[in-house]
Amino acid sequence: MGNFTYRLGVKFVLSVIGIILIGSLPALFNGIHLDFGSYVGQLTSILPDIVRPWEWTYTIGGFDRSLFPKILDPWAYSITLLLGSFFIAFLVAIVFAFVTLLLPRKLINGIKFILFSLESLPDVLVIAMFQIAVIWLYQKTGMLMFYIAEYGDHQPYVLPIIALSILPAIFMYRIFILDLEDESEQPYVELAKAKGLKQYTVLLKHILRNAIMGIFLHSKFILWIMLSNLLVVEYIFGISGLIQFMISLPTPQIFTIGILLFFVPVFFTMAIGQFVIEKIAAQKVVL
Repeated sequence: MGNFTYRLGVKFVLSVIGIILIGSLPALFNGIHLDFGSYVGQLTSILPDIVRPWEWTYTIGGFDRSLFPKILDPWAYSITLLLGSFFIAFLVAIVFAFVTLLLPRKLINGIKFILFSLESLPDVLVIAMFQIAVIWLYQKTGMLMFYIAEYGDHQPYVLPIIALSILPAIFMYRIFILDLEDESEQPYVELAKAKGLKQYTVLLKHILRNAIMGIFLHSKFILWIMLSNLLVVEYIFGISGLIQFMISLPTPQIFTIGILLFFVPVFFTMAIGQFVIEKIAAQKVVL
C-alpha cells in the first residue's frame, strides 16, 4: 500500500507540473519566434494563482466576476457526461466481449470485422444520427424520449452520454476480444479445460482475471481520447459544459484550471481502478 501511494503521489505531482507548464505554452510563441521571457513571465503569474484559486476572476459583459464557484457547475456537468459514458462503454464492452468468446469461431471473426468497420465512423456522424433519430421519433409520435439540447433549466444527460459512449464502447469491445483471445491461448487454459472446467468458468475465473490488466491499460487511453469527443458533444448539443466555458474565456489561467479540474477526478478514478486491478491480478500495473 505504501509503495502504491508513493507511486501515485509522484505521478500526480509530475502530472500537475506538466499541466501548468503546458497551460503557459501560448506565451512561448511570438508569431513564429520563441519568446522564453514571456513564457517564464506567464508561468510566474500563474503559479501564485494556482494556490489561491478563490481569488480568480473573469470578465464578462464588462464586469469582473469570481471564477469560483461559477466554474463548478459546468465542470460537474461535463465530468458527469465524461465518466458516465466511460463506465457505460466499459461495462458494455466487457460484457459483450465475454459473451462473444463463448460463440463459434466464425461468428467471432465476423463480429470483429463488423466492429473494425464501425470504428471508422466519425464521432460527429454518430452524434448527429442520434439527434436526428430522436427528433424523427418525436415528430412521428410526439414522444420526446430525451432532451437533445439545453432548454431552460433542463440539461440533457441520457442522449449525450449515449452519443459519447457508443464509439468508445465499440473500440473497447474489439480490443477486449483481442486481449481475451490472446490470454485464452496460454497453456494454463488448455490445462484448465483438460480438467473438465466449463468454458465460461475458465473465461470468467482465469482468462478475464489475467487479461484485466491489459484491458485496464487500454481503457485508460480511451478515456483521455473521450475528452476530445466531449468537445464535439458539448458543441453539437449546445451544452454549457466546462470545455465551452474554457473556449469562451481563452486565457492561460482558465485553460490551466480547466484542465486541472478534468485531470483530478479522472486521475483518481484511474488510481482506484489501478489499485483494484493490482489486487485482483496480484501484479503491479506499469503505466
